[in-house]
Amino acid sequence: MKEDLLSTVVEVEKELEQNLENEKIRAREMLDTLRRDAEQEISEEEKRLQEALDQAITASLIHAEKRASGIMEKADATVSRLERISDEVLKGIIRKHIARILP
Repeated sequence: MKEDLLSTVVEVEKELEQNLENEKIRAREMLDTLRRDAEQEISEEEKRLQEALDQAITASLIHAEKRASGIMEKADATVSRLERISDEVLKGIIRKHIARILP
């Protein structure tokens, strides 16, 4: 009877040991799966953020180019207008300003 009980206890201990080892293996596998999933999510998020950044940069460049184009058009129009002013008109403007400057 004592030997049967001892044999049963040893058997149960071996079974518990095997169960513990199986659980450790399952836990490692679960951790590996979670790690791979997390790395995949991080990779996808990095890709999404990079695409968003690229789109924002492109939009900013387009906006800056349109703005620069508008500034250049205004400058060209101003140059054109100033080139059409006759020498006589310019002399009159200069005389008016010189009169203010000189005592």
